[in-house]
Amino acid sequence: MEINYELIIIVMLFVILMSIQFTLNKIYLILKEIRQILMLKKNKE
Repeated sequence: MEINYELIIIVMLFVILMSIQFTLNKIYLILKEIRQILMLKKNKE
């Protein structure tokens, strides 16, 4: 049985890209929350 390295590399790249996407999405949501909190504080002043 021959190991198909090209397929393995493609799958690994795909997994890495998915994890980066997930992380960026989490960061984006946190930044959105922070922005909302700052807006609320600004409105109270």
